Amino acid sequence: MKKNLLLLALALSIIGLQSCEKTTTVIPPGKYEEGVFVVNEGNFGQGNSSLSFIDKDYNTIENNVYYNVNQTALGDQAQSIAFINDKVYIVVSGSNKIEVAEEKNLERKLTIASELRTPRYAIETTEKRAVVSCWGMGSDNTDDYLAVLDTYNDVVIDKIPVEVGPEQLARYENYVFIAHKGAWSTNHIVSVLDLNTMQISKTIPVGDRPNSMVMDDNYLWVLSGGEPDWTGNETGGKLTKIDLTTLNVIENMDFPQNIHPAHLSKDGDQLYYNIGNDVFKMNITDSALPTSAYITYDGSLLYNMEANQGLLFISDAKDYQQEGDVVIYDLTNGQKIKTFTAGIIPGDFGFKY
Repeated sequence: MKKNLLLLALALSIIGLQSCEKTTTVIPPGKYEEGVFVVNEGNFGQGNSSLSFIDKDYNTIENNVYYNVNQTALGDQAQSIAFINDKVYIVVSGSNKIEVAEEKNLERKLTIASELRTPRYAIETTEKRAVVSCWGMGSDNTDDYLAVLDTYNDVVIDKIPVEVGPEQLARYENYVFIAHKGAWSTNHIVSVLDLNTMQISKTIPVGDRPNSMVMDDNYLWVLSGGEPDWTGNETGGKLTKIDLTTLNVIENMDFPQNIHPAHLSKDGDQLYYNIGNDVFKMNITDSALPTSAYITYDGSLLYNMEANQGLLFISDAKDYQQEGDVVIYDLTNGQKIKTFTAGIIPGDFGFKY
């Protein structure tokens, strides 16, 4: 009888232990392969950045997807997202790292932290290489660089010094173009990385504080926001057109001194940018800037936007404290079609189709 009671107690204790074990959520392969990622920056120093995912039919949004899959916080000030070699690279600027996850299910592979100081954007350069724009110490104008990534082993293998404030990146054949917005300082150039030599081969003067770039066939369009009024040396924005075969500026379109455009994107043969909550549209063949807005966003704060496949995605940071919104417009008629609640300070978009 005592033996039977002992066996029963043992069995019950095993069941109790099993019931206390942490359960693992299995994410089916392909769940995050088609749709739109939203990088939520979070608040400075609070480590509350996150990742949201909108399904390919734009019906639902899932917030905190990186944490939901990995039970791990993303970090402080997530800046951007890139897709390279079937992997997702989430650049977390405030934490000086890149989180690398499986593209098929977002399961974390590793963290790249060594040799990264205030990373901003990443772009693939060859089958097993990528570069990452890094500010270094934001207050130091001499330590900015491009980190060269081995994307097979996911380690930094080289650092290429560049001028202050490297930000967004664009690639054309054997060149990578780097917009130098200026970090905590200011700048007014686009530098050119020659992938054959892995050296900066040219700097191209553009407007003050270039903030975004798009490509159209053999041309690179660069939008500069200009110096804001609080600098005491306010300048207007500038839209610059660069010939990719000669790397020369062939056209500049100037905004008035107090106008500061941002977030240039392209869909089809149309360019889009915003000035505050007003969204402007122009054809790539236009020789003058538009004089009236195509869409006036009626939310709180247009923080970022990007056109893609006939739609315009706007992130609204609201008061920078509460959860923000992602709002989708139909570019054929300028009508709002969807609004989603995202994380705190939604910023960069990552399109996966």
